[in-house]
Amino acid sequence: MPEKKSGLVDNLAGKVKAAAGNIAGDRDLAEEGELQQAKGARADEASRLEAEAEQAADETRTKAELESHAVEQARLQAEIDEADRLDDIERQRHAEEARAASLADKRSDVAERLEEAEQSALDRQEQVVEVEEALAQRRADEIERQAAQSGRAADTLDAARRNIEEG
Repeated sequence: MPEKKSGLVDNLAGKVKAAAGNIAGDRDLAEEGELQQAKGARADEASRLEAEAEQAADETRTKAELESHAVEQARLQAEIDEADRLDDIERQRHAEEARAASLADKRSDVAERLEEAEQSALDRQEQVVEVEEALAQRRADEIERQAAQSGRAADTLDAARRNIEEG
């Protein structure tokens, strides 16, 4: 900022000197005033260029910060995406484990029902065998009864035949 004031002061002082030199007819004073005005104009131009350079540097810093923020945001988004992907994988793993457990339970239930069905079939088969044995025993008892009856009838016939023969 001192250069800006210096440029303004030089410009004003140069105008005053140039005007005074022109009025007084002092060509050297007028030229000195014009040179001082030119020096002020250069100082103003230098201040303006410096301000532009500073503004450009600020803009560049701001742009770099924005780009840095964008890169950081992209990195964070990539981390979030990766975390989401890992969460999805974990959810899928849990779902697969639950499905596997469900299948194991179903297989166990099926095996249990199959075993119960086999046992029930064996029980029915035992009942059939018991019924068949009971029927066979009844037939055997009937046959024995008929045999005993036939034996008694044969004994009666033998006795009758002997009576007829003795008789």
